[in-house]
Amino acid sequence: MSGARFSTHSSEPAMPPPADHGDIGSVPTSARTLHAPAYAKVNLSLEILGRRPDGFHELVSVSQIVSLADHLTVSPAADVHVTVEPPVVDEHDNLVRRAAEALVLATSQTNGATIVLKKAIPLAAGLGGGSSDAATTLRLLDRLWGTRLGHTQLAAIAATLGSDVALFLAGGTSLMRGRGEDVEPLPAARTFWLVLICPGGSPPDKTRALYHALSPDEWSDGETTLALAERLRSGGTIEGQPLVNSFDRAADRVYPNFPALRRHLADLTDAPWQLTGAGPTLFARFATAIAARGAAQVLQRAGIDAHIARTIARRPAIRASRAPAARFLP
Repeated sequence: MSGARFSTHSSEPAMPPPADHGDIGSVPTSARTLHAPAYAKVNLSLEILGRRPDGFHELVSVSQIVSLADHLTVSPAADVHVTVEPPVVDEHDNLVRRAAEALVLATSQTNGATIVLKKAIPLAAGLGGGSSDAATTLRLLDRLWGTRLGHTQLAAIAATLGSDVALFLAGGTSLMRGRGEDVEPLPAARTFWLVLICPGGSPPDKTRALYHALSPDEWSDGETTLALAERLRSGGTIEGQPLVNSFDRAADRVYPNFPALRRHLADLTDAPWQLTGAGPTLFARFATAIAARGAAQVLQRAGIDAHIARTIARRPAIRASRAPAARFLP
């Protein structure tokens, strides 16, 4: 591929990104370091409608961006360098690198960038971390390089990277259709808090395994999810609305001891636990931060690792800082 040259590195955590000094307009492009969180998502409702002629599955989902996040930083460089901290992402699975390559290809870009990805979202967990990283990379590099493609063109590039990458360009609350690439922003759901747990033991290529375990009698017409979307459009809330996930029974068959885990979580927290995406992450919703923290503390005392997050109504802002040259010296 012509244009910018690429390299990828995984390393232990280095110096944190420079302190934010305001909106991107306040820092000259030549001295600019841009950074933004790459938020996770949960599927409030997810239904599989059936298999498409192209072999993929048709879905409909109401998805919600939440505050659990990776962090991305980009700064000018001669070539494109990607560093992952900690080194948990294989080079061939690195969607940040693929997003940068796709933008270079689409724009014939010859400038480079140093890209640092700091991971916090669990991998292959149904939270969309890799897709969020890719979408955030597109937004940051589009701004850094001044390509200014706009949402429509970035969404077209996003669709080549993965089915749900476009979701993270929109942010907030969205209705997803098709393979996940058809995204309709919805009015933001009323803010609530979540506790998330991500059990281990997933099989290799777990999403493929979940689809393989999904039987046709677990497909649906999408009515429950579409009703939730319509309720949000009309200014309603999700409280009292049925929430479903077509992968529920398949997850119980694929993930070790999953039914017992759900019962245990419900007993500990007195709250229902819901699967996001193809799992294995489960989440419970709480009206306040205090209630969420209380539930997380109960789980932690029981030896269960838990993440606390809240809903995010908008996509993350891109922030800028001026990095002193000495910061980058060896």
